[in-house]
Amino acid sequence: MVEPIEKIGPSERTEGSFLDRTRIIAGDDGLARLADARVAVYGLGGVGAACALDLVRAGVGYLHVIDYDIVEYSNLNRLAFGYNRYAGLAKTEAFTDAAKEINPAIQIVSENIFFSAESAAQIIARECCFHADCIDSLSPKVNLIASLYLERLIFISSMGTAGRIMPESLRLGTMQEVKGCPLARALRQRLGKMAIPFDFPVVWSDEPPIKPICLEGKRRIQGSMPFVPQTAGHIMASWIVRTILKKQSS
Repeated sequence: MVEPIEKIGPSERTEGSFLDRTRIIAGDDGLARLADARVAVYGLGGVGAACALDLVRAGVGYLHVIDYDIVEYSNLNRLAFGYNRYAGLAKTEAFTDAAKEINPAIQIVSENIFFSAESAAQIIARECCFHADCIDSLSPKVNLIASLYLERLIFISSMGTAGRIMPESLRLGTMQEVKGCPLARALRQRLGKMAIPFDFPVVWSDEPPIKPICLEGKRRIQGSMPFVPQTAGHIMASWIVRTILKKQSS
């Protein structure tokens, strides 16, 4: 019989900060730089949730998150803050609650709104210095990338991660380098017509996606598991944090 684990009360917890180990790598100056950084994350699905929570854990002091969806039970297998208690809540609300559990002092601006060509002008988080495009739908993604590029904002974008189970097949490079990703292929066609260059950084997988299935006569549903979306989010957050720290040392 497994003995129950005794819970540790607040007064019995060891003292310290969740940033103690980060300080060893980044130093006090690096922590200050991260605390001052302002980052926007567009889309809080499997990729965006992992990216956003990584940024919280790394010590970024200000996040602007945008997503129009709610937490559904089908999200729990890949959502970094995917717990039953959040089912039915707006993803932005669930994320904010989870982030505050890690760093109560973090500043979070959240918008529960759909990104479109019409709403792009008002949704772009211009107060932020870094932007993470974690949207997984084609048209909103085209609108976001075009808006970020034309406004000369620093951003990184994720390509398709659904239907894949091999995180070791993920790559970090430029949009021009992407191979074997149907979403990237469609994006290049649309962005090319808008004269948007393909030199921006992206995370993509060269693993062929598993074909979607049709569920109960509904639209075709693409399968997903936690490994690839969350790893893609980790890579995006790492790129952002490294860019912040590099700007400090340059």
